[in-house]
Amino acid sequence: RPDELRSGHCFVSASFYRFSENFDPAGVYFVFEVMTSKCPKCGRTRRVLAFTLISDVCDECGFIPFQARLMRLVLQVVSLFLVICGLLTAWNDSVLAGVLICMVWFPLFVLSVHNPRAKARKVLAVVKSVSSKTSTFSLSFLCIVLVIVPTWIWFDAYFQPALSWARVDLGFPDETGLIFIKLNSMSELFIEFGKQTLFQRTHAVSALGPRIGMMIFILCGTSISILLGMMNVVLNRASKKYIVVLTVALLGISALVHQRENILWYSVRERVEKKLPSFRKALAPLIRKWPTTSGTLPEMGNYSANKQLPCQLFFHNSTSYGVDETFGAFVTQLPDKGVSFSLEPHYLFQLEYHPPDQVPLAKLQSEFWTQHLVRSTEIEEGWYLTKYKSVRR
Repeated sequence: RPDELRSGHCFVSASFYRFSENFDPAGVYFVFEVMTSKCPKCGRTRRVLAFTLISDVCDECGFIPFQARLMRLVLQVVSLFLVICGLLTAWNDSVLAGVLICMVWFPLFVLSVHNPRAKARKVLAVVKSVSSKTSTFSLSFLCIVLVIVPTWIWFDAYFQPALSWARVDLGFPDETGLIFIKLNSMSELFIEFGKQTLFQRTHAVSALGPRIGMMIFILCGTSISILLGMMNVVLNRASKKYIVVLTVALLGISALVHQRENILWYSVRERVEKKLPSFRKALAPLIRKWPTTSGTLPEMGNYSANKQLPCQLFFHNSTSYGVDETFGAFVTQLPDKGVSFSLEPHYLFQLEYHPPDQVPLAKLQSEFWTQHLVRSTEIEEGWYLTKYKSVRR
């Protein structure tokens, strides 16, 4: 009706009433609001995009109504949510599914941004400025990492546990980190008894907390520095000297990642070799006679013997979180009458003593696991550092 017309809006109403006793539809009232084609700020006619679809932005003054701004914000949030889901899907499940989700994200985000070309130019200018101002810092950080990380591996036995826990905290755990997650879920069952979980105990300041924090800082800082350095080369036409130094740093980091296991192996060998006198003292009574009851061993302390596992002794030593390897949680008598000492904090690293003319076995069998020898090196005559890979039987 004419009296229902308002400035900038047109209301269309229709009502259905009961016309007779035989006609029984419910009373329905529809109100349709049609956006006006005039800009409420300058009064100019908005541009028609297709058929009756009218642009929400005035080409003359650039005015965007509040409803349109809110809708664009919602679409941007949805598009960002889609790209996060796409990346997680590509990482955990299917790369193809993740790519398809990301392909939906990009056009949706572009459509929800007003004047995307101008916004892209502004973003590009900011990126150029940031990469230029941080170029020296990022390159210096990469060079420092190349010095700190190998030194840390060589002198600290807890480098690998700190790395595994840092990857757990960042959301991409390694094989050892997956074991930590399972152990932590088991320890959570004792929260109601007032006990700390494995995560809480390990992340304490007196434990691995500072090391894990430093490892997270190195991992995140290295990733960001590589990104900023590459952007500076691409966007700001960096000097040849900068490109050469950055290339050397990237090659050094690649070599460090590839050779990390070897550096770790030789560093463990050097540290354990210095601790051999303690292991010899602990070995002497075990060679004379293997214990069948609980007792005490020199250098290792109290142990428990289990009749169901007569070839193993279990220890309850508290973790020291020092820089050297220590005695682990168990000692095993080997089939050739040798002795295998577990090493704290390494998972599947062992120090073995074998009688003359004997070497580490290629396979060790237990009730639930089969251990396959991956690597071994002789430290002294009869003493071997070994690494195994466990497979459930």
